Amino acid sequence: MRTTRRLLERALLASLPVLAVSPTSCSSSGRPLGTEEAFDASSDSSNDSAIAEGVVDAGTKDAAVVDAAPLPIQCESPPCAVALSTTPGGAFDEEGYCALLSDGTVACWGGNSAGQLGQGETSGPASAVAVRVPGLTGITSIDHTCAVTSDGVVWCWGRGPFIENEVSATSITASPVRINLPGPAEKVAVSLATACAILIDKSVVCWGSNGLSLIGPDVVGAFVAPRKVELPAGVKSVTLGASAFALYEDGRILSWGYTPGVGRATPFDVDPWPSPISLEHVTMIDTIDRESCAVANGVGWCWGEADRVGLPQNPHRLQRALPAAVDTPEPITRIATSASRLVDDSGRTVYERHRWCATSVSGELYCWGLNNAGQAGDGTKEFALAAVRVQELPASAAEVKIMPYSTCAILTNGKVYCWGTNSYGQLGAGLPRGSVVTPVEVKLP
Repeated sequence: MRTTRRLLERALLASLPVLAVSPTSCSSSGRPLGTEEAFDASSDSSNDSAIAEGVVDAGTKDAAVVDAAPLPIQCESPPCAVALSTTPGGAFDEEGYCALLSDGTVACWGGNSAGQLGQGETSGPASAVAVRVPGLTGITSIDHTCAVTSDGVVWCWGRGPFIENEVSATSITASPVRINLPGPAEKVAVSLATACAILIDKSVVCWGSNGLSLIGPDVVGAFVAPRKVELPAGVKSVTLGASAFALYEDGRILSWGYTPGVGRATPFDVDPWPSPISLEHVTMIDTIDRESCAVANGVGWCWGEADRVGLPQNPHRLQRALPAAVDTPEPITRIATSASRLVDDSGRTVYERHRWCATSVSGELYCWGLNNAGQAGDGTKEFALAAVRVQELPASAAEVKIMPYSTCAILTNGKVYCWGTNSYGQLGAGLPRGSVVTPVEVKLP
């Protein structure tokens, strides 16, 4: 399995083209390739373009399809969690999490400088234990600090594109506000400046900033009210970072937005045209800023901003523009990524590369990358060059979410465990500041 993934990764990376910025990308008709045309073209096996030949497909047609569905969560003793998300904070290193509980409420913990706890204070204290977001009931799905109710109402709080702001598309609200959408919603996706919702009629509407063309190529204004994004029918979920991703029921992906980040070859620095990524049998996507990962047929594939080795350095920006296979000990069901960034360490600029964690088909949890606070969960603080197994989880892992310095996971019994740094109370266990190298249980309300 590992050998196969390495060969796939090498072939995919070798295919990476040098892209030139062009004012337009045209079809044979001389106009920009439309979404419907691009989506249909992705399934044409006779396509002999350089892009189609060079990109290795994660879901080869002659390979057995892996059951990469997450392990089911069966609540053993309430309170239990059924979904998990991270919360964008106001400070650079501020971290926190929210969980959707089995009773339809939402509980959050960690930092609160941008009102991400939803407690009515935009600069209130952090919480080292999970606290329920007041007023939220009947919640069926969450993404960061937005939630959808069973009757299709979207509520958002904290930092994001939630309410119109005369200065910019971003705002901070300390308590949940209702988003006025053209119809009831099923799911919501949110980044720092843009948000989207899938309505019950399966249309997709987005609002907020269009600085990265996530709402459309012809949309202007500091704040864009909710408007329909033209996409082919059948969208299962939408995920937002610096790029947007629409996952379809048949396991294919369309992407648009920032390059690198869209996960495909494109002549645009910012590509507003939703177009297919060469992955099949995709079951989930995780994205933050310019980093993205997907699970396709049980294999993790990641892409994004070029990695730096040392400073100063200016690597080719398209070095990681296309999906590359991640080496894991066994097939995976879920994967989570953090963003790479430059940080100040006592006056010295340090590059901290993105890290990943993934749940497996057997219920194991693996992490690799940065581990200076024990966030890899292997009982050490040594950088994880390869995937290491998280130690001392009392049950199988169903879901995982990560931030640069902490990790949280929902187990199949509905309990949430976290590890890593606790500087903002993001471990949710009521512990003092410091770090924990093995999982501790979150105190759910």
